[in-house]
Amino acid sequence: MNNAQVWFDRADDLASRGGHQEEAEQLLRDAIAAGHRPALVRLAEFLWHESGRDWPDVIVEVEELLTHAIDDVPGAANAFGNVLADTGQDQRAEEMFRRAVADGDPYAATNLASVLHGRGADLAAYDILVSAAKNGDDLAYQILGHNLDQAEPVWAEITAAWSGARPADEPPQLFCYIRGSWDLDLTAR
Repeated sequence: MNNAQVWFDRADDLASRGGHQEEAEQLLRDAIAAGHRPALVRLAEFLWHESGRDWPDVIVEVEELLTHAIDDVPGAANAFGNVLADTGQDQRAEEMFRRAVADGDPYAATNLASVLHGRGADLAAYDILVSAAKNGDDLAYQILGHNLDQAEPVWAEITAAWSGARPADEPPQLFCYIRGSWDLDLTAR
């Protein structure tokens, strides 16, 4: 294992535990300087969520880091979409989430559905969630379970596909969200 990977792993551990912001940030910067591309995304996420800094103070650097990573680091487009959504740039966020979905990022579909739902495009969000659930996405499955009558044949179809797409030895993840925040208007379905 090269030093950049060691620095990245140590920084990730420190950032996740909290309380070691300066050391974590420096290790990520060292890993980037040594050419470790995933450190670009991790540093952006660290600055955005874990550094304790205000978003206006880090937004320029975060966007720059993610722009440099977007073409070759898995998760960069989804992370960039989340930053854009956080700052109210929903159209750009949608573009990033669509790119991440097209790149096969398993975490991007529900983020895309959230942006669509936020603008009232619930049928489009539903289609994204169905596809994601059928590919094993636990959050998408949970959201659909809240919105569909479980006696409907479509629910059985989604459940069968979701069950088949998930790792058999891994329990489903349970997600919490604010009641009503994922109420989809599916009357035109």
